[in-house]
Order: sequence, then structure tokens, then C-alpha cells
Amino acid sequence: VLTQEPPLPSIELLAKPEEKLAGIRFDPELLTPSRMQYAENLVLQHMVTGKRQELQLPENSEGIRYIRFHPLKSLFVFASKVKDEARLELYQCELVGNNNDSNNSGDDDDESEKVWTMTKIELHNRRMNFIQSCAYQFASDGSKLFIKVVPSTTSETPPDEPISTGPAIQEVQLGARKAPGRTYQDLLKNEYDE
Repeated sequence: VLTQEPPLPSIELLAKPEEKLAGIRFDPELLTPSRMQYAENLVLQHMVTGKRQELQLPENSEGIRYIRFHPLKSLFVFASKVKDEARLELYQCELVGNNNDSNNSGDDDDESEKVWTMTKIELHNRRMNFIQSCAYQFASDGSKLFIKVVPSTTSETPPDEPISTGPAIQEVQLGARKAPGRTYQDLLKNEYDE
């Protein structure tokens, strides 16, 4: 699979807001790492013959990311960013035999008889969660595709930020020795952060 990303990120991409929690920077709408670029084309090349097939990206696609291959079949999946929406869709590409039976020689390895097809995997309005890593992967035997989605019970809007009821008091035990402490960026400090 050959893909190509833009050489530099756009000003629009760099200006997008990002959430900062526990050292992670992410896009709160897409649930992906912040400021992520997407590949603008998809070309499949046979390793032996060098024959190439360019696949058209989905009609409403701004670009693709997170290509994952099936462990046993000529099949892969990828996420497609929907144009002008904060949404990613999941697609599957598979190498299948050509339906033209008159040219079928019966040789399953004949690349001229096979084409790559693309189909959308329906998520039923569930959002994938890419914050920690890719939101999907194949089982080691290829029998299933596991997809990490946001629970349907999760609210679309964040909870109201709590009102401070006073200072945060920390107690130090009597006789404790001074020691440097590690500092981590944007630690989760309360239930609201969580």
C-alpha cells in the first residue's frame, strides 16, 4: 500500500484546539491525537509484478489514516476523515476475483483476474476512540476485527467544571525528608479531569 501525506501541515490544522490531559494532546471532537494529517491517495502495488491499482478514496473523504492489514487474507482496513465533519468512518479493502468468467483461467494467483474492492464498515453512529492508539485491530487468527468505540452512554458534551470550594490542602508527615518530586504535565487532579 502506497500513500502520500501533505509535506507540511496547514495553518487550519495547527490552529485547531487540542485537549491536554495527563501528558496526552488530543482532538476532543475526533478523539485522535491532535494535529494529525491524513493521506490523500491510496495506491496498491503488487510486490512481484509491480502492477499498481489506484483506489479512489470515498467520495466524502478528506483523507485516510490507520491502515491495518488482515493477518491471513489480502485485506486491510483504514479510517477515513469525513469532509467538513468531526467524524471518522471505517472502510475495508479486499482483493477479490474478477466477476468476468469468460477470462477466468482458474488460476487463483493470476493478478490480472483480481481487483481491489472497497466497502464501508457500518458503525451505527458510534465513534471510534484513537486517543491512546489505533481504534481497531484484527484478532491474531484473523477471525474478528475488534473496534474500540466510545460507549453509547457517554455524553456528547463535557460536564460542567466544578466550582472551587476552597484551597487544596496537602499534609506532610512530621519528620519527612525533603526530596525532589517528579513533575508530569497536565495530571488528572479531580473527577472532572477524569
